[in-house]
Amino acid sequence: MAAMAVGGAVTVGGTEKGYSDGIAGAWVGTSLGLGLIALGILVSSKLSKLSALSINEVIERNYGASARVFGAVLTIIYTVSLTVVQVVSMGAIVSGIFKIPKVWAIIGSGLVVVFYTFLGGMWSVTMTDIVQFIIKTLGVMILVPIFVLSNPAVGGIAGFVQHIPATHWNLGAYGFSGTLHWILLYVPGLVIGQDMWQRIFTAKTPKIARWGTITAGIYAIFYSLAAVMLGMFVCAAGFKLSDPSLAFETGISAFLPTGLVGLLLAAALAAAMSVASGTILACSTVIYNDLYLRFVKGQKSSEASAVSDGQDAKNDVKAEAANEEAKKNHGGNDVWINRGIAIVVGIVIIALSLLISDIFKALDLAYGFLSGCVFIPVIFSFVLKKISRFAGFASLFASTAAVSVTMIYGELTKQTEFAVGGNWPIIFGISVGLIVYLLVTALDKHKVTPNVSADEVEPAKDAVAVADAS
Repeated sequence: MAAMAVGGAVTVGGTEKGYSDGIAGAWVGTSLGLGLIALGILVSSKLSKLSALSINEVIERNYGASARVFGAVLTIIYTVSLTVVQVVSMGAIVSGIFKIPKVWAIIGSGLVVVFYTFLGGMWSVTMTDIVQFIIKTLGVMILVPIFVLSNPAVGGIAGFVQHIPATHWNLGAYGFSGTLHWILLYVPGLVIGQDMWQRIFTAKTPKIARWGTITAGIYAIFYSLAAVMLGMFVCAAGFKLSDPSLAFETGISAFLPTGLVGLLLAAALAAAMSVASGTILACSTVIYNDLYLRFVKGQKSSEASAVSDGQDAKNDVKAEAANEEAKKNHGGNDVWINRGIAIVVGIVIIALSLLISDIFKALDLAYGFLSGCVFIPVIFSFVLKKISRFAGFASLFASTAAVSVTMIYGELTKQTEFAVGGNWPIIFGISVGLIVYLLVTALDKHKVTPNVSADEVEPAKDAVAVADAS
């Protein structure tokens, strides 16, 4: 879970923020950690009991098929955008290592991730995450502080404090609006993120799911602080970078011995690869379970779609049994269809990565739609005792319109607070979604009990179809 959550945005992006903005850059990873902690406290134990592989299966059980398809599209936007962030980060690192054009570095990095995700599914992703987690922890959190503080260019702790600009120690440098941006972006999105849920589904017990998620959140906070400190070390050493995104590579190349430079670059690549492989798999799972099975094979039951990858829940006995049953019904080719989808998704992501150079722009787009649109209907299905089957679809539709219109308006008028990366798209999305959800729920006289139990696998009747029939 920790390897999945802490990727290129926190490693490379966090170092960039530390160099440019100082300790306030830690809000990026801290917000991510808070989101994981909230996920662990609120819903992780319930998620581990679900016989589901997709967040949108939960949406369908409560709000019907139309809401599930709508949610699937939003989840695809999220996972694709988030993977683009990681591939761009990997491309920047590989380009610096081998002194090759960034275009070829992005293509090569993307192909490597797609290849091993395709071959092994979730099992390979989990195994490589263990190695990547060890490298990241050893490199970024332990070796960097030791060697940097012993480097004459920094001058130890006293020299570091003396040379760093006073403004870099201001934790509130972003102001209320800037700090709120990262909290709004990450916390709701992490609570209902498909990539996070998919890891929770593989937990052996609810206790492991809860405490594993909470511990991963705490780890993310400390890891992000280490990345930000590296950026501040680069600043204190007097490096003048025209491109702050090079702060990570500059720092480790300048401060560490040659052999350890390779290890730290591997740590950064590992951080990005962990997230990229997980989000590619999450995206292909959504496409397979929520779109392919429904529209290509005509299979509408979420229970029947219990397999998206033969390796997806290797340690979960119930999921393994469901996998075997699904294979009997649909044939082993379905596993390869899912992995074929992963290849197509990977190619699309590589192409998009070549068009996007701003890591945080893609990150804002990913979490903007997830936090602004999907959070309200999903979280209410866990916390409310009675819900309206119409409310989920209405909330998804209205909030998506609000986020999209606000972003388009901001981009056209060049008002950054309303554009991609601003606070208002998420604020409007959550607000409109909340109002519409509560209004529809209040007006609906036929409320139902939320269906989030593994024993309650019957999906809700499609709200749109019911409305048409009436």
